Amino acid sequence: MKLVFKLGIISLLFLAGCGNDQAGNPTDPESLYNKSCVGCHGADLKGASGPAVTNLADKYTEDELQTLIMEGKGMMPGNLLSEAEAQKVSEWLLTK
Repeated sequence: MKLVFKLGIISLLFLAGCGNDQAGNPTDPESLYNKSCVGCHGADLKGASGPAVTNLADKYTEDELQTLIMEGKGMMPGNLLSEAEAQKVSEWLLTK
């Protein structure tokens, strides 16, 4: 009985370590955008209460866009993403 219990605990710990953390802590740029930006900029990137975020490469360098994401501008709040997350999102947005 003790062996079955120990194996059950070990199995649960192993499975917990193999879990996908995407729902609670997304790491890919599109999921980060969906978590923090989609409400204002829209799922299609064409804007909602905030402006469209397409063709940003025509307006911003990667550093400028990352700074904008980190600091915010006008009604857009800053610090919704970490610096590393903002870098991923800015790189991704510049390809859209």
